[in-house]
Amino acid sequence: MVDYRFSTSLHIMLALAYRSRRNPEKLVSSSDLATSTKSNPTLIRQLLVPLNEAGLIKTYRGKSGGVALAKDARDVSLREIYEASFSSKLMLSRGMGYEGCPIGSNIHYVFDHVLGEMEGVLMKHLEGKNLLDLLESFIE
Repeated sequence: MVDYRFSTSLHIMLALAYRSRRNPEKLVSSSDLATSTKSNPTLIRQLLVPLNEAGLIKTYRGKSGGVALAKDARDVSLREIYEASFSSKLMLSRGMGYEGCPIGSNIHYVFDHVLGEMEGVLMKHLEGKNLLDLLESFIE
């Protein structure tokens, strides 16, 4: 199963960072974000909720409402966006297999250890990158 929450949330955050460089006072609508991501505005609004709860964006309701970054793009790590995008771990083990089998009775320990290491490397990598650096890597 492919999960697009992080990539779409990152797209949203990059669009907001780009817009804030050009016009810091202008809010971006969920419809504009949906057009940019080629997504449904309802999906965009669902993804905005955890970004707002994480303090990464500010949302304003009403006819002239919209969304803006809550802090400077250089102060937003990709890890923060990732963690706001997921409420659980990247992968989970299936749990314990057949107790009479040496593999089945231990696989969840092995898998949890491997996943813990993978997530540690991923989190360290994402922590070292911020939204502004990413935006400036392809936008001048």
